[in-house]
Amino acid sequence: MKSFFLALITIATLHSFAQSDNPANDPEAATLLQKVSEKYKGYKNISANFLLFIQRPKLKPEDDDRKYVDTLKGQIILQADKFKITVKDQHIYCDGKNIWTYVPVDKEVQLNTYEESDDMFSPSKIFMLYKSGYLYNIKEKKIVNGHNVTVIEMAPPNKKLTYFKIDITVDDASLQLVESKVFEKNGVRYIYRLTKQTPDISTTADTFMFDAKKNPAVKVVDLR
Repeated sequence: MKSFFLALITIATLHSFAQSDNPANDPEAATLLQKVSEKYKGYKNISANFLLFIQRPKLKPEDDDRKYVDTLKGQIILQADKFKITVKDQHIYCDGKNIWTYVPVDKEVQLNTYEESDDMFSPSKIFMLYKSGYLYNIKEKKIVNGHNVTVIEMAPPNKKLTYFKIDITVDDASLQLVESKVFEKNGVRYIYRLTKQTPDISTTADTFMFDAKKNPAVKVVDLR
């Protein structure tokens, strides 16, 4: 389930890093991140469709890269400390206190108390990362699909985490997050590419909860 939590980076990360006052950070990157941060903070909530590419290290240099890449389509709805993540084989709901992991093929949902950790990227955790001393610098500027974008490299101060850096790509004109790439120490790379973003959608409390009454055939395993 960790990889789906990492998907939250694609939406929430820019709420945090732009506000770091570490003198080692790139001022140009800070300015851009601040602008993007203000844009996303102006939304009540946001829904986004994404592609998740999971790249594994090749066993042989001559192997086809495609052999080591898995691709998933998904959607995320994020509102403060609540979220919903939907991918092909798993639906995750979180109301900020509880988290439901629903696997349709098994007709089972696991209910847990929601807890954060350094390796679990929840919205509220990401909002506070800038206070943890993350370093960021502009890695490169390039053109992608006719759009000028900036890639910003971010490194966490905690060297015990399972990842050692995150690259985020920002559209210079729209100030939208285009892509986020997480570099795991084991060589695996998680790439989240946003294909559509819709702010200020209509939601209710039920959006972020699994309703067992509406799904009587689903077994609820309460692990709280």
